[in-house]
Amino acid sequence: MKLTGNAPTMLDILRFGQALEGGTEQQYATHFARMFRKRGYRDRHLETLEGTLEVYLQVAPKYRKGNADLNARIRDWGITPRTYKQYQSDGRRMVETFSGELQRRLARRGRQDGFARLQAVLPDLIDAVLLKEQQARNLPRLIDLARARGWDMCDITRERIISLREDCLSTDEWTRVKQAAGCLDYLRQFPTCLSLLPKDEIGTLAGVLRLDTQLPASLDEEVKSWVREATVVYHDDMHTEEARCATAQEYSDSCKAVYIAALRTYVRAVKDDCDIDAVNGLTALFRPELIEKTLIRLCKKSGTSGGLAPRTLFSYALNLKRALTTQGLVEEAAVVERLVKTLPVLIEGQAASKMMSPKVEAWCRDLLNDPSAMELFEAQHFLYAEKALAAMELADLEGIDLLAFSRSPNTQPLTPERSRLAADLLRQARMYGTCAAFAAIELEGAPFRKSNVIADLRSSGHPQTFYDHRADKTRPRLAIHIPNELLKNGDAMNRRSQHLPRFVFERDELGGEGYRILTFYLSRIRALFGGADLSDHVFPALEAESRSLVISTFDGWLAECSTNIGLPLLPHNFRHGLCTIEIFHDPTCYPELETLTGDTEKTLRQHYAFVDRERQSRSLQRKRYERRAQRLHASPHSAGIPA
Repeated sequence: MKLTGNAPTMLDILRFGQALEGGTEQQYATHFARMFRKRGYRDRHLETLEGTLEVYLQVAPKYRKGNADLNARIRDWGITPRTYKQYQSDGRRMVETFSGELQRRLARRGRQDGFARLQAVLPDLIDAVLLKEQQARNLPRLIDLARARGWDMCDITRERIISLREDCLSTDEWTRVKQAAGCLDYLRQFPTCLSLLPKDEIGTLAGVLRLDTQLPASLDEEVKSWVREATVVYHDDMHTEEARCATAQEYSDSCKAVYIAALRTYVRAVKDDCDIDAVNGLTALFRPELIEKTLIRLCKKSGTSGGLAPRTLFSYALNLKRALTTQGLVEEAAVVERLVKTLPVLIEGQAASKMMSPKVEAWCRDLLNDPSAMELFEAQHFLYAEKALAAMELADLEGIDLLAFSRSPNTQPLTPERSRLAADLLRQARMYGTCAAFAAIELEGAPFRKSNVIADLRSSGHPQTFYDHRADKTRPRLAIHIPNELLKNGDAMNRRSQHLPRFVFERDELGGEGYRILTFYLSRIRALFGGADLSDHVFPALEAESRSLVISTFDGWLAECSTNIGLPLLPHNFRHGLCTIEIFHDPTCYPELETLTGDTEKTLRQHYAFVDRERQSRSLQRKRYERRAQRLHASPHSAGIPA
């Protein structure tokens, strides 16, 4: 578990600058601090701001006479524009000194290499109207990326240009690099440039690194149709069609997503043996020989770059089997079943599905071996809530109405810099506020799967899963109840006549801390989402749409927030982390965890057997130490051994 290397904040930069000894650097740090203190920023606010030049320039934009808003603030602070410019420029140098970018950029820019020789002849071409200035404007970016890798012009090849895609932070930046490469090819027509360019032409890079993941529209629609039919369970003992439909149980959205992924993966893989553009429907892609070739190919690719893990392939194979059975393709489903029982990779995947993955087990072991990490894990929701609150306080200090900005950003009376700052603070409030609420549910309630929290928690509709009783004067509370039909292991729980209890967050009793954080989220954070008034989801969409927050958006937020507090984790780590810690402190808690998670005690003991082994190992180690300690005071064997 990596507990260091968190994303730097403005507070990190300030402390770094204050520790420097040089007089110039001390001035940078002093003026950097003044830029923030003049605005009312405290340390907790600086800790919320990402320590990048982009964010700094949003808070402290470059001075312009025409910026009436900035000039008004400068007057309010009681300083002159000249003083502001001094503070602003020194603060910028502080940020660049902290990152090292100032030193690196100056060093790269000063190199006298092949790139510099080419750049020296470009002004003459522009003056002669042989080269447009716009054509050459992206060359510095390509040159800086190449120099950062230690390359000179003679090292540039088509393959190396393509590899720079890994260093580009966005698609837009990659587009700029491709345009710069096109400029290098354009310059080959001029004799004065030819000897200064790469040996070979780079060629067009249009479409390079685009993933061909699209399926023909007709097949993709049929995939969705098959999934709809495979993920509804009907009671066949009903006498009428109306009764069958009324009593049908539908799989959760997350389960449907896995089915869709399984079918799409199969269709993409079958392309090697079949022209999917020429077939008349999905059925033609599931001939027995095609099923065998495709699943064997997927298994061979497992463990390589771009391949699927055995556990995932096994899950996909089971989904394919059910989808085929639902379509009446019994023989084809039997082919899949035989392969599941005989292909080594799928057999491995079946075994892995019953055990915790080595990666997750390693994460849990690291958690047990670090008491501070365990403490941080169980208190992370408080840290997220503090950061969300700090972002909202910052907006108030800056005179930014986050609610109004979230509803209509383009109509707010903000300069471009302040608009970017407002967008950053809005993102911070949403991101940390959402993670605080999610973590409060997981740690103060139950470790639900992320789809059950993000996609399934609803305050009305059917099934209702979130109950808001804060207005109850005798017993203010919030409650969550998720029925089996929405749970990943819901079918197994039905067979055991088991269901999850209702999890209650009482204001004045058990769950009080979760109650406070959820109340903060519901009253101050949720309204900042575009879908807040259009949806009954507890976690609504960012845009003005009647749906829940996109799962991948939440995944990215939690990864960023948890890394920033020093405990990088994924959503499923809540479930494993909570169980690991509870078992470590109380090895008899399996019955309680069975009620909390919906998994059987047998399954839990399989997953978390390593916790008992860790405890037993430490217990024996402690006993040996105690026995030895009792003997050593009377034994000469340890004398003279250096510590």
